[in-house]
Amino acid sequence: MPRKLLIVAGETSGELYGSLLAKALNDFKLFGIGGKKMFQAGVELVGEITHSFGIIEILTHLTKLRKNMNSAIALLKEIDGVVLIDFPDFNLTLAEKAKRIGKKVIYYVAPQIWAWRYGRIKKIKKYIDFVASVLPFEEDIYKKEDIPVKFVGHPITELLKEELGLDFDKFRIRKSLGIESKTVITFMPGSRPSEIKKILPFMFRILQSLRNSNIHFIIPLAPNIEFDEITLKKFIFYENLTILKERSFTALAASDLAVITSGTSTLQAALLKIPMIVVYKLNPISYAIGRLFVKGVRHISLPNIIADFMNLDSTVRVLEFIQSFNEKEVLNEIERLIHDKDYRQKIINFLEKIGSYFIHRQPSQEVAELCRKIFFTA
Repeated sequence: MPRKLLIVAGETSGELYGSLLAKALNDFKLFGIGGKKMFQAGVELVGEITHSFGIIEILTHLTKLRKNMNSAIALLKEIDGVVLIDFPDFNLTLAEKAKRIGKKVIYYVAPQIWAWRYGRIKKIKKYIDFVASVLPFEEDIYKKEDIPVKFVGHPITELLKEELGLDFDKFRIRKSLGIESKTVITFMPGSRPSEIKKILPFMFRILQSLRNSNIHFIIPLAPNIEFDEITLKKFIFYENLTILKERSFTALAASDLAVITSGTSTLQAALLKIPMIVVYKLNPISYAIGRLFVKGVRHISLPNIIADFMNLDSTVRVLEFIQSFNEKEVLNEIERLIHDKDYRQKIINFLEKIGSYFIHRQPSQEVAELCRKIFFTA
């Protein structure tokens, strides 16, 4: 009989990583909380992702979260181990339940204790058997706390290879998309409905400002995200706009630069060495509360955060606009990234250094081996 494993993701990015891991765990019977990607990878779903992020956003999904927790707890006695992916408030609670009945737990994409709520380290130490770290500087943080840990790399490197392969050409990709413009800009409005609602109108205004230029725009929609009819009607009149479904690496690889809602997409752009402008806006209450708790970080985009923690010697960082910004500021940076060749090259060199930490790693395979080592000997 194969060992039974529970994989728990909370939102779109986590369930993508869960699906990649599932493909590497064909010797386990898999159950999970996730989405269609995990289901397609052979995971028997007992709950669905919620897209929750931030205090206010989470409150709107409490019923679904409660249902998912009850389903996961009910399954704990039947399974041999648990892999938690991100989504810390939910997953650390589940980890406690699992450890109380003697189940071993791996945390993959662990809580960002280096940014806020470092006190969670006590729960991680008590309830987590092993941390599979996805950022290079996290390994030292957990080692100092005597928590078993390994930097395995970030699963988006696998998504890149899966979508584009190892050899791809920017102009061939543009041709396949029917794009002939000299300059291509990708807008990435986020993977959570709450993010998209706040950022997309701003991106639309940028599009309007540049509608008469020789620029083509691409918007790749994240998995589990659909534009409503009103939004589609706004965009349908623009011949210089392409909307792609679940092809974010393709969009970025075809681009000269990107305007990105802060998140994992910033690391995607870094891996492809695509200069970017990072924007972010939360519900005002969530943002105010977050500012009280976030400590020890000066930036919000992953390339900048990694550079800071790794003490990377670079004269540049990706430009970030947080919570309060306007079209003129972003348009000025777009202009600079297009026309200032020296500045553009410095950004590309910076992103290449960030990508070097990740590009040759195989995280799903490494985590799968950890599962065999930890759960087969449980």
